[in-house]
Amino acid sequence: MAAEVCPEIHYRKNEDEITITGCYGPAGVVVLPDEIKGLPVTAIEAYAFAEEAEEPESCVYLTEQADYISDRPRIGGDNLSELHLSRGIRQLGRYAFYRCSALSRLVMGNALLDIGGGALTGCRSVREVEIFFTGDAKSALRSLVSEERYTIHARLHYPDGEADVLFPEHYEEAEENTPARILYTVHHGSGGYYRQCFYDRELDFKKYDELLPYAVAEDHPETVVQLALGRLRFPYHLRASAGADYLDYLRQEIVAAAVYLAGKEDVESIRYLGRMGLWTKEAVEAGIDLASEEKKTGILSVFMEEKRKSGFSSKKTFQL
Repeated sequence: MAAEVCPEIHYRKNEDEITITGCYGPAGVVVLPDEIKGLPVTAIEAYAFAEEAEEPESCVYLTEQADYISDRPRIGGDNLSELHLSRGIRQLGRYAFYRCSALSRLVMGNALLDIGGGALTGCRSVREVEIFFTGDAKSALRSLVSEERYTIHARLHYPDGEADVLFPEHYEEAEENTPARILYTVHHGSGGYYRQCFYDRELDFKKYDELLPYAVAEDHPETVVQLALGRLRFPYHLRASAGADYLDYLRQEIVAAAVYLAGKEDVESIRYLGRMGLWTKEAVEAGIDLASEEKKTGILSVFMEEKRKSGFSSKKTFQL
């Protein structure tokens, strides 16, 4: 069921446009409207969802649901988990989500090209971004992933197709060469490379796909499995040679893929690998073993079906 628009929205009118200054209502998922009183919502005020922010003097917009929700605390900080921005928003103020420690998912349009400085400061949980494109392919994706060093999964909806991309975690640390008394910086994870795959705010898919060897060398197999599956299942601007490279990697790590997908209970990806003829007997049984141990009955039945379709025989029996 789709989430409803936030019941109480505070805003400021700027000529013929609306800037959101604060939201009030049940904690969790917040959906902003595209318009308020006939005027387009185009901006989010600085510190609008920040923890303990002082809201500027604002107008108040109440939806029909507000009559049924008497308790409407200010939403921000640790009680905001998911935010659906208006598709027409072009400006995100500085520190808009300051210390929103529970914020894990952002949904937006590509009218927003840049985010304000420090917008995600203190947001330790942002892991998913979904962007709906109209017109050109520019967006704020580069700004968003550059703000976060942790893994971010992005689903991109273009007018002519969809892409599913992953930006792995990366971080730096200083290590000392004690005999030489020299400090040098060590980079961990391939995420730093992936965050450079943009040109003029557009994701460069060719450059993105060329980084697979770096991910293989520096990231955990389950991260690379997720990355490869995303590109193959949603092959937007995926060249044939790059697709072959992703398939080759999955063949080599098919057991790791089975264990990862069983743990995530990702039915569609399991069936996709079956359609591609990638399952081996060892991989399927690894998935069955994990599903059986963790009592994941649904996933167990999916793997058993893949085993049957692939013609793998086994004398093992499983009890849940």
